[in-house]
Amino acid sequence: MSEQLPIIIVGAGPGGLATALALAHKNIPVLLLEKNQMPTEVGAGIQISPNATSSLKQWGVWPYIAEQAVIPGKIKIRSGVSGALLSELSARDISARYGAPYMVVHRADMQQALYHRASQLALIEMQDECDVQDIKDTADGIEVTCTLASGEQRSFKGSALIAADGVWSRIGTTYFGNKPAAYSGKTAWRTTLPLQMVPDTIDSRNIGLWLSPNAHLVHYPIVGGHMMNIVAIVNEDWTEEGWNGKGDADWLNNRFARWPREIRELLVERQDWLKWALCGQDPEQAWVKGKVALTGDAAHAMLPFMAQGAVMAIEDAAILARAIDEVQGPMETRLKAYEKARKNRVRKVVAKARRNGEIYHMQGAIATARNMTMRLLPTSQLMRQFDWIYSWKPEDVSFDA
Repeated sequence: MSEQLPIIIVGAGPGGLATALALAHKNIPVLLLEKNQMPTEVGAGIQISPNATSSLKQWGVWPYIAEQAVIPGKIKIRSGVSGALLSELSARDISARYGAPYMVVHRADMQQALYHRASQLALIEMQDECDVQDIKDTADGIEVTCTLASGEQRSFKGSALIAADGVWSRIGTTYFGNKPAAYSGKTAWRTTLPLQMVPDTIDSRNIGLWLSPNAHLVHYPIVGGHMMNIVAIVNEDWTEEGWNGKGDADWLNNRFARWPREIRELLVERQDWLKWALCGQDPEQAWVKGKVALTGDAAHAMLPFMAQGAVMAIEDAAILARAIDEVQGPMETRLKAYEKARKNRVRKVVAKARRNGEIYHMQGAIATARNMTMRLLPTSQLMRQFDWIYSWKPEDVSFDA
């Protein structure tokens, strides 16, 4: 590309940092703006599947995350009613099948790794404590006005603006006029637990997924295997915005009082639960307006029932960088090419995640049928269901004229 002005990215979460790295990898200068201090550290554990880890390796992030990430042995699916094993997949087989690791990692460790890698690259300039107030699409680019921590107003110019400002994207609602994220009626409760506090009855080396009527629970090792991440997702009419709402441990333990003993013993170990209301963005809304584009959760926040939220943001970053670098024409054309190349795939993943949520929370006879199907389904057939997601590679994507 011929533009000398940088691409401005708003938001230094995993999606924003990944976008900065992807662009810098294409020799495109970047200005990354973040309203908080960098690196921000929020959220819980995340799962990163092969369709994203290959890009992290390509961008030089892997050396910074390898020690903290865990490649688990298996993904074990159990009944939250009886405790019975319903099915299991080998995460190592997944890594071998798709040519890149399937890993679990604390979001803060991922954030640190992306930030440290970005800090090394001269093409990436970062400005934190910079709250975007105004965006102007001008004849020769984009002008962004921010309020700094000192209260000073400062303007920045770029060739385009990429909004990676998350599920409650202010740019998406104010600049695009998109609808805000819609609450799902489900809440995720999370905590981390030192491995020595995990009861012996819990398999702490692998990913555990427990299914029950109107609730499910996931646990897996993080921080190099020294901690366990626990996320319990329940149907709950709670709509507070943010990642760090305080959770009532007594309420949660009462909610899981009829679950298998090992889960009850696991949950009672912690009092410091945090929770957030699960929201989703309609991916059919506009992602591009002139020289401004949405990416990651700002464009298509999804329910976490396919563990693809952060992964889709990394995929977005790879394709956005390719579109800006490879597509001919004005910036508006390049950004539209990115949107067109991504939207159908993201639409399918959002729908799959929503459907999984329904399957996880089934009850009665239909849950019994689900459990029987999972027990009888050969592992090879179960694995093939993920081919369309995990085998994706950015270089296989083409930009239609």
